[in-house]
Amino acid sequence: MPAIAASRPAPGLVRLVAGVPAWAHQPIAAAEPREARVDIALVLRGRDQAGLRRFVSAVSDPSSSAYRHFLTPAQYAARFAPTPGEARAAAGWLRSVGMSVDHTTPNRTLIAAHGTAAAVAKAFHTSFGLFHDAGRLLRAPLSDPVIPARLGAAVEGVTGLAQMPLAPAAPPAPAFINGRPCSRYFGQKHATGLPSYDGHHPAYAVCGYTPHQLRSAYGVSTLGLSGKGASVGIVDAFASPSVAADVNRWSRLHGLPAFRPGQFTQKLYPGASSLPEANVGGLVDFDPQGWQGEETLDVEAVHTMAPRAKIFYYAGTNAAAADPGLYLAESQAIESGKVQVVSNSWSLPDDAPLPSDQLLLNLEANQAAATGVTLDFATGDQGDEISTLGIRSVDFPSDSPQVTAVGGTTLKIGRTGKRVGETYWGTEKVPLVGGHWAFGKHATGGAGGGGNSILYPEPAWQRGVVPASLATHGGVAPGRVVPDVSMDSDPTTGMLIGETMTFAGGKTKFGEFRIGGTSVACPLFSGLVALAVQRHHGRGLGMIMPTLYAHAKTAAGRRELFNDPSLVKQRHGQTAFANIRSDHVDPTNPNSPRIFTLRTLGNLGTLHQRRGYDDSTGLGSPKAAALVAVLR
Repeated sequence: MPAIAASRPAPGLVRLVAGVPAWAHQPIAAAEPREARVDIALVLRGRDQAGLRRFVSAVSDPSSSAYRHFLTPAQYAARFAPTPGEARAAAGWLRSVGMSVDHTTPNRTLIAAHGTAAAVAKAFHTSFGLFHDAGRLLRAPLSDPVIPARLGAAVEGVTGLAQMPLAPAAPPAPAFINGRPCSRYFGQKHATGLPSYDGHHPAYAVCGYTPHQLRSAYGVSTLGLSGKGASVGIVDAFASPSVAADVNRWSRLHGLPAFRPGQFTQKLYPGASSLPEANVGGLVDFDPQGWQGEETLDVEAVHTMAPRAKIFYYAGTNAAAADPGLYLAESQAIESGKVQVVSNSWSLPDDAPLPSDQLLLNLEANQAAATGVTLDFATGDQGDEISTLGIRSVDFPSDSPQVTAVGGTTLKIGRTGKRVGETYWGTEKVPLVGGHWAFGKHATGGAGGGGNSILYPEPAWQRGVVPASLATHGGVAPGRVVPDVSMDSDPTTGMLIGETMTFAGGKTKFGEFRIGGTSVACPLFSGLVALAVQRHHGRGLGMIMPTLYAHAKTAAGRRELFNDPSLVKQRHGQTAFANIRSDHVDPTNPNSPRIFTLRTLGNLGTLHQRRGYDDSTGLGSPKAAALVAVLR
């Protein structure tokens, strides 16, 4: 079917950074409806970008005299942001071509607008088509956009022309009930009535670690810090109408303080909905109800580690990587001047994002670093990504050298609440068939993202800590290696969270369940950073990796800051330890039949486990007291 007709480029036009997705180089499945709404954002370049990069390097370097001499958001805008005149000219052009300007960020880097597909295609001299990708119909431009040359000096790119959906690692709104039996702590209940594995009966998966167990395992309980005076931003898509009530009820059940007045704020970006819809635009299902669970998880994880920290939740309008929604929410968090750390549990499972996405992330990360905001990103839940992409890859944006990349572990918490072991999170699930474990039918059960980037070169602060063989794996030039740090992510050792859900029969009520993913690890780590901010008298820390890697240059320094996850032995091609997971056939109904799977733990794929830094768990899992002492 034909795409929307494109206008022929005329003299006096310049091309913008945007990019056509790889999946758009195939036959068009359908035409984008001419009246369909398209949300875009112009990306303005700003002033003295070379000077900004030098400034960021200096304020992030613990050996520099400028270390942590950050700018306020207003000082940043005055020194590095686009000028008011440039922003007015760009907004005026958008209106002149039939688009509505919705919002300009305070530092004028992003100008959000919308228009019909026909108007947007005409404005940028491109065409749109709809393409099949992973069972969805996604919009994409057929060529790079162009704009008048008079705007070219200020406008560097545009985002929103293509749709590239992201997925949260949280369950959808229908209830999820943990199968029984399960263990209160790691190794408590053994599955003696099921087939053995490696000569013994593995234990049932934990029911879900409580805040007390997680705080104890990572050494937070004895710190005497609560996050008071610190503020954490959380960026996700959509928003939950019950999150505050859910967090307060869950907190009371587990001995945490409920939110005080003003401690939690839900910031809905212009156009974001507090009640997630079942579908976005009638074309792409971005699972807004799943993101409702993601918000609850992220808020409860931060509250676990820093129960007195303020939390500002910033809701994007949708969950498309190339759509401006999440980036506008990210910009809102960074530019607010209210938060010192931002947790991001979203990622694109590819080391080759659209150029417009990379450009925008770089601009936002530079501003965050210059103004003292720490950006944390989850590394994703598919390990080396071979099972999803067919090639080895790290996830974007966690591979950016300006963010903290948080990976995943399998955490063993013993009967007394102490950490008794930890290894890389890499799960293979084996079904029970005919009374035997059917190893021939095993499937990937999730893994912490890791590896080396071909998009970003190796940052100077990783040299001397990250083995060269990991930075150049695959015969490429030395690249940024992730993760930096790792925390509990394995669903078999997951966190117990509580939220309002829909149970069998349509009854809506509060319930609790176990959940995993690096979406757990990232906000847990952001909560730890909030404790360091409290010790730093409420002042932001900016980019923390140069400091952490500088301290980890010696084995003694690394051991002081991080637990080194244990190496997992392999026997007969399988890992030497496992858990048994029980699940209901209908997870909304506790009376439905159960199925059992063997979960072998610590499977690496093409990643590596070694003493010291590796590309599966990074520097290791943090020791709270030492981390706070080094970062303060």
